[in-house]
Amino acid sequence: MTLPLEDDSRPPYVQVAEYLRRQVDTGELAPGDKVPSSRDLQEKFGLASATIQNAFRLLKNEGLIYSVQGRGSFVRRPAPELDASEAGQQAGDASSSDTSPSPTTDARYVQLSQEVADLRADVAAIRETLTGVLEMLRASENPTDG
Repeated sequence: MTLPLEDDSRPPYVQVAEYLRRQVDTGELAPGDKVPSSRDLQEKFGLASATIQNAFRLLKNEGLIYSVQGRGSFVRRPAPELDASEAGQQAGDASSSDTSPSPTTDARYVQLSQEVADLRADVAAIRETLTGVLEMLRASENPTDG
């Protein structure tokens, strides 16, 4: 499959980012799902590694994906949205104090909260893997005589 380069004047990396965005929007890729690897996308679209990396960089900057060294890139969970009552309550709390957080501070807080949630999920996965490895090691140290 190739990107519609003739029909689309946008740079190829933007087109790849749009392709991945569409997969998330349609539910083909859900939060926590692994994004196709750079190599898979290179082969699929016939593009250079740097082009795919630029697409990933764009999506990371948008907060749509995150990467884990040695594991790949994953779809980020959407930031929690406040309902009207929570937003009103927070607005009331902010107006009653002399120093209210700026929108930039709020956005950073949401981003950091999401990163903490993502790290907790990663730690849980690592813990599960290590538990399995420990069980295999114990089993190999104490073989049962059948």
